[in-house]
Amino acid sequence: MKKNRLHLWMAGCAVLLLSSCLGGNSDIDEELLSNCQIISFSLQNDSIPELSALKFTIDQVNGQIFNKDSMPYGMIIDRKAVCTIGYDMGLSPSAVEVVYEATKDSTYWNGTDSLDFSNPVRFRVYSYNGKFYKTYIAKVNIHRQQPDSMTWTLHSEQLAGTTVREQKVFASGDSYWMFVKNAAGYELHTSLKTDVKSWQVTALSDLSDKELSLSQLTEYAGSFYLPATDGSLYSSSDGLHWEIQAGAPNIKALSGILNAGTHVGRSSALTAVIREGDAWLFARMDENGRWETGTAVPEAFPVTGFGNVSYELMYYPHLTAVAGKDRNGRLSNVSWDTMDGLTWIRLTDEKQSFYEEREGVMLTQYDNKLFLIGGINASDRALKDIYRSEDRGITWNLADTLIVLPEVYRARGYASVLVDGEQFLLLFGGKERNGANMLEELWRGRINRLGFKE
Repeated sequence: MKKNRLHLWMAGCAVLLLSSCLGGNSDIDEELLSNCQIISFSLQNDSIPELSALKFTIDQVNGQIFNKDSMPYGMIIDRKAVCTIGYDMGLSPSAVEVVYEATKDSTYWNGTDSLDFSNPVRFRVYSYNGKFYKTYIAKVNIHRQQPDSMTWTLHSEQLAGTTVREQKVFASGDSYWMFVKNAAGYELHTSLKTDVKSWQVTALSDLSDKELSLSQLTEYAGSFYLPATDGSLYSSSDGLHWEIQAGAPNIKALSGILNAGTHVGRSSALTAVIREGDAWLFARMDENGRWETGTAVPEAFPVTGFGNVSYELMYYPHLTAVAGKDRNGRLSNVSWDTMDGLTWIRLTDEKQSFYEEREGVMLTQYDNKLFLIGGINASDRALKDIYRSEDRGITWNLADTLIVLPEVYRARGYASVLVDGEQFLLLFGGKERNGANMLEELWRGRINRLGFKE
């Protein structure tokens, strides 16, 4: 208390002296003498050079001082630092009280003594005239997670609520649309993205007696397209009412969507493998339902169990298909690519084998790479490995340290994979072997740095 009174007495004397020097301009005097805002803040310690590079933001409204760009994961502030503070209008405060938030120890700071920033520090800045004070909490942000590690959680164990044989999930606005095949036939289950445990169910009566390749259900130009095992193609504008697509060729597989891209003259397309007599051909359908036939399909090209992904590179659209089974039932570990849907090229060198042959892979673009997850191998055993490609599928590298699925995650294939607006990678369902029922699980994972706030 004696020390506090001494500070206030000294401040009062200084106020009288300063007021006389300012010539009695009371409005300016009062604003100047009552100000207690911090306008600049920096730290320095020669043993921790990273501190000097930090840029601190001062939130005057909430009294927060912090570095937006966090220091690297694993950094330890184990030494006191020199703290340099700039005050508004250049007038030093009458007193500055420092409180260490971790211990609640407090002291009046002389402006030069080094301070411990291993935990947040509270500054109470008293105005020059001692009548006002403003409180700030200063902290040094350090990443608490390994930035390149991927954190996974089991987000839901209640999806369809019934025994599901096949499944395909889409994102639509604020909802998820999950098409399923169960003992009752085909159904559409819808759920808000914010509540994946509550699903509304609608039976798809138009498809009740059909044999369909649900894993190849594709959304294109505002409609859904679903191939049947007899070569017909079904379409729906709302996902509820279905009819055979008039004028469609004999469809053996839907290979995916080729987006328009930004290059002039490149239109979008629904791509397919079709059969005309004994010939297997590539084909594409435009937004107006017109079909165009391309080159012959190589025997090794996948027609079931493949993963596909669309993206743009240098203004040109690309569609890549990976792994799966060819028309002779042989498993593959090859990547294919097309820019027009009429001609495909093999990306994987015939002498290379980057991963085990498999079907039912989950393929998506994530973190500016292609991610290939799991699948089912030739022994009908599900896998849980993750491979990444930085060159559009030409080469693949096994992620074996930071980007791995957790121990409790059950290996699977044929899951639906999506990436949401918060950069979470979502895995819906999947099965542990061919012929098994779908798992009632939604897993959610994200590379930590993709969730860091600026």
